[in-house]
Amino acid sequence: MRRTTPLTLRAVGIAVAATLMLPLGGGLANASTMAVTEGPRHVRSASAAGIRAAVTAPDFAGARAAIERLVGAAADQIDLVRITSEGGNDRYSVAAVDGRLQISATSAATAVAGLQAYLGSIGRSVSWNVGNVALDGALELPATPIEATANVSHRFYGNDTEDGYTGAYRTWEEWERAIDELAALGFNEVFMPVGSETVYSEVFQHFGYSAEEMREWIPLPAHQPWWLLQNMSGYPEGTSEHTLQARANLGRKIADRLRELDMTPVLPGYFGTVPAGFGDRNAGANIVPQGGWVGFTRPDWLDPNSPVFAGVADRFYETSAALLGDSGMYKMDVLHEGGRRGDVDVPSAALEIEDALQRAQPGATWALLGWQNNPPSDIAAVVNPDTTFIVDGLSDRYDGLDRESQWSNVPYAFGTIWNFGGHTTIGAELALWNTRYYEWLAEAGSAVDGIAAMPEGGLNNPAALDFFAGLAWRDAPVDTDAWFADWTFRRYGTSDAEAVAAWRIIGRTAYVLPDNGGYSEAQDGLYGAAPSLGASTAASWSPGKMAYDADAFAEALPHLLAVSDEVAATPSYRYDLMDVARQVLSNTSRTLLPQLRAAFQAEQEAKFAQLSDEWLANIELLDAVVGTQPQNLLGRWIASARAFGSSPTESDLLERDARTILTTWGEQAAVAAGLNDYANREFQGLVGGYYKGRWEQFLDAHETALATASAPATFDWHAVGAAFTNSTDTSGFLLEPTGDIEALAAEVVVRHAEARPDPVALPDPPGPGTTYLSDLPFASEEFNPTFGPVERDTEVGEAAPGDGRPMRIAGVAYAKGLGVQAPTTVTFNLGGLCTSFDAVAGIDDIMNKPDADPNVTFRVYGDDRLLYDSGAIGKGVAKTVSVDVGDVSILKLHVDPNGLDWWDRADWADARVGCGSAELPPLELSASAQTRCVGSKAFVSVAVRNDDVAPVDVQVHTPFGTKTFAAVAPGKNAFHSFAVRATSVPAGAATVTATGTGELATASFDESVDYPARSCG
Repeated sequence: MRRTTPLTLRAVGIAVAATLMLPLGGGLANASTMAVTEGPRHVRSASAAGIRAAVTAPDFAGARAAIERLVGAAADQIDLVRITSEGGNDRYSVAAVDGRLQISATSAATAVAGLQAYLGSIGRSVSWNVGNVALDGALELPATPIEATANVSHRFYGNDTEDGYTGAYRTWEEWERAIDELAALGFNEVFMPVGSETVYSEVFQHFGYSAEEMREWIPLPAHQPWWLLQNMSGYPEGTSEHTLQARANLGRKIADRLRELDMTPVLPGYFGTVPAGFGDRNAGANIVPQGGWVGFTRPDWLDPNSPVFAGVADRFYETSAALLGDSGMYKMDVLHEGGRRGDVDVPSAALEIEDALQRAQPGATWALLGWQNNPPSDIAAVVNPDTTFIVDGLSDRYDGLDRESQWSNVPYAFGTIWNFGGHTTIGAELALWNTRYYEWLAEAGSAVDGIAAMPEGGLNNPAALDFFAGLAWRDAPVDTDAWFADWTFRRYGTSDAEAVAAWRIIGRTAYVLPDNGGYSEAQDGLYGAAPSLGASTAASWSPGKMAYDADAFAEALPHLLAVSDEVAATPSYRYDLMDVARQVLSNTSRTLLPQLRAAFQAEQEAKFAQLSDEWLANIELLDAVVGTQPQNLLGRWIASARAFGSSPTESDLLERDARTILTTWGEQAAVAAGLNDYANREFQGLVGGYYKGRWEQFLDAHETALATASAPATFDWHAVGAAFTNSTDTSGFLLEPTGDIEALAAEVVVRHAEARPDPVALPDPPGPGTTYLSDLPFASEEFNPTFGPVERDTEVGEAAPGDGRPMRIAGVAYAKGLGVQAPTTVTFNLGGLCTSFDAVAGIDDIMNKPDADPNVTFRVYGDDRLLYDSGAIGKGVAKTVSVDVGDVSILKLHVDPNGLDWWDRADWADARVGCGSAELPPLELSASAQTRCVGSKAFVSVAVRNDDVAPVDVQVHTPFGTKTFAAVAPGKNAFHSFAVRATSVPAGAATVTATGTGELATASFDESVDYPARSCG
């Protein structure tokens, strides 16, 4: 045995048979065909294998080759047969026929999806990053057919940005594997922009530009997606002829492979992007300057109504077909992220774009991204719905969407973007997908005819991708607990109660995101943030707080550490252990940073130094954890970019491109606009080098400030980033993974427990009468430091404290109130003494600008219960807020940016509470104690929950130490693990005492809690 004592915080108590007999709906197949039970799955093996050659339908050569790549020699035991579709949608059937495994399918890719369904039934799977497909000997044959029919026509994968954040320097071998994996997951359309830059280069050489001018205009590969989206050009350098040709050749291979599998390569189409000066070189061109995009100058737009547009578009499609081949779908996003209409008749322009596509590729589909205000409703109203398809990136982000009305019943895909910038965080709106997709699909008049998985970066969240892909092949929502049980069987090859327990915890936290209104991704980690004691995100537009309970999520890690030897031997387990340990450790950044801020503000020099050491030690451990898997190595990321170059000079430029996209993104203007660290990653080398180096400088400066009673030194983080991006020093960047992930993960369990703060005492509640909130201390505040802190009695102003202007909403001035920039959350301790909260909520009049489009939602919570929701509010609107807060202890005011937060300066004007006095009910707490092992070390863990209505002070006494918790809020837990400093601990008891706090009448609690003996040797 690997270990004698399971590393678990609690007894699992899960009967494997009971777990696995639940209805599943795993992978691609219907729930009924994928149910896993203790009984036999298969009645016989393919004993006839090898007697005859495998059968392959005449046009399934691509499927045969893919299956051979995925399962090797076992493919010889599989016959492939083409069948017709039912109702126009793909289907597959996997059955035992003449002693062999026969996969019948409507397309080559669907045959590979059928293979995936079969693999799942025997505890194997093709996965997004680490597969589990080892097959030995004769294949087991299914007792009954495994069948599924897609419920939609389109299964789309890809995001323009994924080619920059993940795929800029993918090799052909990596693309080949990715295509096979996407086919196995059931996708049939893949966005493929590689090589389109060469199309543009050749086209505009026919319209007055030299080859050199085109190379200067076209960005390097990692930044190219935003050029195709008409956001920027020529950064960080222009491209080379070598890179143009290499990308064109690679793009042709990718597109051809997709076609071999009956998958559609979705290619960029032409909608009017032109280089500077096009109007001077081409008569009759109406050119509309597109202005700026987060610090960059956008390329110009050629009005498609211009006579010259048709010639450019015809040349574009002719060149694209020659270089990349034909396609049945082309993606074009007009007016993406703030593009300017100018004097263009946009509906007419849309028809010209559509006509150009149909001239070149009759019957081809125009794909558009549903994002922000796109596609504009006047475009959707005029295009042909038979040849138009929208991939919606916001289906799971906002409530109350009516896409049929907004998009004039143009068919669309239910889509998701579960990470932005390729962040490594675990999380997605999986639970919401499970219900909303089928609700939308079943609505009368629904235009849903697809799914669209569009993460901005790939190779993460394999469970999310697997579940989302399966939506198109299941008939109805599934029991997610049962799905995760089946996921562990398919991923690890066996049924393991500890693995099931771990994944169910992950499924109930990171894949539910209960506290994540207005976002479709989970929070990023603050170890990767530009150093600031007020940091709430690493990327400017990420969630500013935890999207789920971090302590609840962390309970998954000890379960993963306690799995069987059989599970622990699989590569997929070792990846998952790394990923969960990484996430648990990353989440400690949100626990530790407020403690650092509080210690600095209180001028606690020793405490600040101790917390700084803990912060930096966690960064070092995080670097070691991620360094155990190859896809997390900055050294490999850089080496892949350099390998694309034709000379050392070009390799240096490509390395700069690869470094920049992960860090500064652009120059100073882009950093100032919010792009710095937008694509932050928890990569080995990036974490332990770049991120740790920044934090060391910052924390040293603050320690010096405390020691000298002076202001801390300030830093130009863009200059620090520029030094990193311009460097070619790769010292400390691994090229091969290293480290014992089990030992490292066990250390993460300890670090998570140590990061829990001593609760900070709440400020006293307000006295009797009316009190303005701007006159009260905050219990807590969360804000984006890029936009500045909450301001008292003024609008929020800029980044510096105290720089706001007088507060005005809809023309009315207010002397009192709180000024914020969404997203912001601020809380107050009312102590159960108040009865009313009143305010006037609205966008501050400083946003009454022609180019500003603010949109926020004001929400009021009492002890985390929603008491008021304003709905979306734009400028010029004042909402009167009046809320009953009787018995509320913690009042929380939150302003949601409803997506973009560029203009969202909002005010809680005249915010005030009316209070009296109250008596505290009898004190009620619950306490428990457990023992556990972390490695060979024994720990005693004590948890105390405040079930009362007011904060309490708690003290826990054990033979191994005493821990005090001040002002534990109602409904919150006080938890501490006491190190026994031995390999075993005898049975014993902990004593828990508690008293009330503040001006409230006190009550007491005194209880002894037993814990069992434990041996960890």
